[in-house]
Parts: sequence; C-alpha cells; structure tokens
Amino acid sequence: MRSPQALFSSLLCAALCFSQTACRSNEPEDPMPAADGQEPLSMEEFRRLIQDAGTMSPVDEAMGDPYRDLDPEMGSTPEELAAEKEAAEAAAEEQPFVPAILNPYQEFGSRIQVHDDTGLITKPYPMRPGMGQKMVDLISEYGDFAVYDPETGPQGPETVRLDLRAGFDQEFISNNLRSTGPDAGQGITLSDWLIVTASQASLSDVEFFIDIFAGGPPQIEIEAKIVEWVTNDSLDLGVGPVSEGTPIVDFPGSTLVRDLTWNFPNQVGANQFLATVGTVQDGVTYNMVLEALARYENVSIISRPKVAVREGGKASIEAIELIPYLKITSITNTGGFNTSIDYQEVGVRLFVVPRLVGTSTVSLEISVEASLQTATSVTASTAAGDQISVPTLASRKAETLVYLKPGQAVILGGLITERNVEDEKKIPLLGDIPLLGYLFKSRFTSTEKAQVLFFIRPRVLGGSDLNRDF
Repeated sequence: MRSPQALFSSLLCAALCFSQTACRSNEPEDPMPAADGQEPLSMEEFRRLIQDAGTMSPVDEAMGDPYRDLDPEMGSTPEELAAEKEAAEAAAEEQPFVPAILNPYQEFGSRIQVHDDTGLITKPYPMRPGMGQKMVDLISEYGDFAVYDPETGPQGPETVRLDLRAGFDQEFISNNLRSTGPDAGQGITLSDWLIVTASQASLSDVEFFIDIFAGGPPQIEIEAKIVEWVTNDSLDLGVGPVSEGTPIVDFPGSTLVRDLTWNFPNQVGANQFLATVGTVQDGVTYNMVLEALARYENVSIISRPKVAVREGGKASIEAIELIPYLKITSITNTGGFNTSIDYQEVGVRLFVVPRLVGTSTVSLEISVEASLQTATSVTASTAAGDQISVPTLASRKAETLVYLKPGQAVILGGLITERNVEDEKKIPLLGDIPLLGYLFKSRFTSTEKAQVLFFIRPRVLGGSDLNRDF
C-alpha cells in the first residue's frame, strides 16, 4: 500500500500531466521559469522537491537567494551602513543654514507698522519719564547698530532709526469732578515714547537691548516674620458683705454701735470668691465674703507678611488696630462741649528700602515701630459726672542699615515694654494690721510684659520667579 506522501505526489503529477496534455498536446514539456541569471528549473526537479519528506525543503542554491548576503539584524551590511552614514553627513555639511523667518506680528506683537515698500518695521516702546533720552544715548554708544542719519537719504535695511518723543503719553485729571463749570484738569506725564524703525532682524536685536537696559531695576522680595507676645500676671484680692442688707459685723441691740460694714471687692466683681465667713462671738455676728482671683495670660501673635518691591523703592508692612474714643471738637457757650468719634492706631509698622550692591548683596534700610494701649486718661467731665477719656499709647521704634548676602536674615529685637500696676484700697489703721488687715482692704497687682521681634530676609527675584504661575 502506498504512503500518503506517495499518493499525494501521484495525484499532483497526474493533474499536471493532464493540464499540460489538454492545453499543449503537441508541445514539449516546458521547464519552470527561473530567476534572472539562473538556470531554469525542470518539472522533474520540481517533483523531487515536493516529494522529499512530504514538505517543502529550504530554497536550493539553484533557486537563488537575493538576501543571503544581508545582516539579518540590520537589513544591510555594516559596510553599507557606514557608507550611507558618511554620505548623509557630507550632504548635511554642504547645505547652508537657513534661519527660520517668523511672522513680524508673531514676533513683535500687533502694535507695529510694516512698510511694504521697504520691508522695514516701526514699533513704539513706552518708557518711564526721563528715560527716553538715556536709552537713545545707550543705544548709540553701546549698541552694535548703525543709527540712521536723515541727511544720508532714505533709510536702508542695514540702519536703525530712533525717534524720541519725550512726555508723549500724558493723562489729565480733573481737580473737581463735581464742579459746575469746565475744569481744565491737571496734566501728568506718564511715559516717554521711543519709536524704532528697522529691519526685522535689527529690530529684534534692538528690542533685546531695550529689554536688558530699560527693563527697570531688579525686583527684591521682602519676607518678614513678626512675633509679638504679651504676658500678664495679676493677683486680685477683696472683701465685701454677704448681701446688701446684711452687715459684716452685727452687734447686739444694747450696744452703742449696732453694726459695721464695708465693701472693698476685687476689680473683676463679686462672682469670684474664696469663702463666706460667719461667726457669733458673745452676741456679735460676723458675715463677709472674701474674694480672690489670680490670673496669668500668655498671648502670642505671629504674622508672616511678604511683599516684592523694585530696587530702591519703599516697601511697607502694617498690622494696625483702631481704638475708638470720643474726641472733643468744640466747647459751647454754656460750658458744654461737642464730641465726635475718632480712632487711634496701634500695632506694628515695618518700612524697608532695599538696594542691590553688586550682583547679590542687598542693602536694607529698615525702620520698625510697635505701639500698644497702656492706659486711659480723663480729658473732660460732663455736668452729670460722666468722664470722657482718651487712650494712652506706648510706642517703640528702631532704625538700622544692614548688608545681607543671599540666604541671610536680620533680626530686630529688644522692643520690650514692661508695665507694673499696684492698686490698694483699705480702711485706715485697720487695713495695716498684719494678716487681719486683708479683711479691711482690697489689693490688685499686675505685671504685663510685651515684646516684639522682627525677622527680615530679602531675596533678589530672577526671571523664573517673576514669570511663574500663581
């Protein structure tokens, strides 16, 4: 019995023979077409290929393999790759560099005038008042530009024309907007205008020059840390009757003095008490309230303001509290007076003027002030006995001039205020008795300390700091 491979080969051969006999019965057997430059493959050789093990065998040398000499990883031989690289580098060196030409409106903005006949571009540059002529002198002396001279004729693309209009930009502000008649107002000069006309390449160089020298002084960031704390240590002692109708000492009815009473409460009121004392001794009744209050307060306030200012400018930081009081405005014919509400400012003020010395050292001129209310003083009394008082303020100031390197900070301290208060009310003689004297007097003592510290650190801002997002 034949194998499946032999049976498949016989059927394929019979089909081929039948096809050739039907189509070309009178023609000899044609060989298989061959690749260019190779010998034709006969039908007998083709039958041997497909009969060998039932599968197609690798391509024979007789078939020809056009890819047999190529590197399977790179697709080309190393020699061919090196030659292609050298040819590409040589071609790139021979081609001249052609800079990209930008749209002038894209490069300089929409506020320009393009002259179609000459290709020149005109653009205005506003500057601070008085800076226009200085910039013209800088461009003429230090700029690598050929300044246009009107006597030489029409301007060419190789020159730069500078037209200064000093005080060109002005604003008029009315003196009185509610005036019924016409108001000419007051003119204020806002800026000088320097109008530059040049080719696109030259105008780009001039604009870069102006950005360097007319961009204004450097910006300096002032970071401050203000630490303020207040401590208050007080002791408040007092004595008073148990109630309004109950005397402190009640004697029997047959005595000359029937009762004694007094009232020296502590300053915070009678709600804070230590004990209620009551006793009966030979018909004498004692009823009193001993009041005592000890208080300690420690208040700390920390603020971290931050402000940026140009070099040479003044930066101010204020943390102010307004204290209201009645201010006497006038005195009437009957001896009375008229008042109005006014305010006193207390708090912390910081003024700094930074100047750049060299490239990184910063000179700081500093003035600090700290104020607070210490007491009140009576200025007038009304007929009804009411008193009008104003706040009494205490102020502390410090001024200095320092030089700081990057990362350094200056500390201003020593602004300390200490306030001691002693208030005592007593019955003469009885209040001076040792120990028992506390039953006949009230006593208030207080010690208050306030201190302010300033930590100031400058930092010169660069381009990345000024252009960063919030």
